[in-house]
Amino acid sequence: MFKTLIERSLRKQERRTGESADFMRDIYGAAPGGFWRFVFFTPMAQYRKALPVEAYAVAKIAAAHSEDCGPCLQTCVNLATEAGVSPAIIRAAVTGDLAAMDERTRTAFEFAQAVCAHDLRSEELRPQIEAWWGKVATVELAFAIASSRLFPTVKRAMGHGQACSRVTIGRETVRADLATLLPA
Repeated sequence: MFKTLIERSLRKQERRTGESADFMRDIYGAAPGGFWRFVFFTPMAQYRKALPVEAYAVAKIAAAHSEDCGPCLQTCVNLATEAGVSPAIIRAAVTGDLAAMDERTRTAFEFAQAVCAHDLRSEELRPQIEAWWGKVATVELAFAIASSRLFPTVKRAMGHGQACSRVTIGRETVRADLATLLPA
C-alpha cells in the first residue's frame, strides 16, 4: 500500500517539476526510513511568507546553479514558472543578467550567490533585505538557499547528478553557464 501511494506521489511530483524523481525511488528502495526523513524535509524547502515570489525564485535558482546540477536548476525554473514568475526574471537569474532584475530581486539573487560562495558580501546585503521584508525574509532565504543545495548534493551522491548546460524557460532554451554566475 505504501509503495503504491509513494509511486503515485512521485509521479505527481515529476509532472509538477518536469524532472525525474528516480533518486527518490532509489532512496525509498535502499532506506525507507531515510526516505521519510527526506520527505519531511521538503516543507522547509517551500517555506515562504514575506518574500515576493520573484526574490524567492531567483535565490533558489542562484543556489541550485551554484551546485551545478542541471535537473535541479530546471526544477527551480519550472517551479518559478508555475508560481507565476515572469520568464524574463527567470532568464535573468539563469544567465546572471543583473540589469534585467529590479533592485530587490537582484539583491536577493546576489545574497544567495554570496552565501553559496561563502562571500562576506552577504553581510552587506542582509540588512537591506531585512529592511525591506523583515527578519523573516532572512529565514526564508536561508531555507531557500539551503534546500536548493541539498537536492543536488543528494542526487550527485546517489549517481543522479548532471552538470548544468542548458535550461528550458517556456519554449526557449537558455545556456546555463556556471562560470558566468560566480561572483568576482
